[in-house]
Amino acid sequence: MDRQIRSTSPKTTNVGAKLRRLRRERRFTQAELARQIGIQQSDLSRIEKGEYRISLDNLFKVLGIFEIKMSEFFGEPAAASVAAASRPLAQEDMQILHLLRQLGPQGRREVMEFLEFKVRREMTERRAHESRRSESETG
Repeated sequence: MDRQIRSTSPKTTNVGAKLRRLRRERRFTQAELARQIGIQQSDLSRIEKGEYRISLDNLFKVLGIFEIKMSEFFGEPAAASVAAASRPLAQEDMQILHLLRQLGPQGRREVMEFLEFKVRREMTERRAHESRRSESETG
């Protein structure tokens, strides 16, 4: 891997943090993922810390390994999410918001990470279900 210019910009750190979270959720070690994308484990560690920028080529490899789209990785809202955001909050939503506001910054981050994990997991399960359904319809 070409040594990228050292950068600790928020965007670089954010990409690295997302990559680390995704890798851990998928239960990959740094060594395993680095080997699969063809870089050194130490370089992957620096990418996750935001010290190095990941090349576009390597990012595409990671997304392929984890079978996710670029828009999912960068958190672009799906049409359903946009529609859900425009409707009024239900009582249960208000209760969740009230509880969330009682948490400190670390607690909020943990809740956010958990919610992101659950959404990604449900999306993966939905895609798998749709794939099985389409295979049964065509086969």
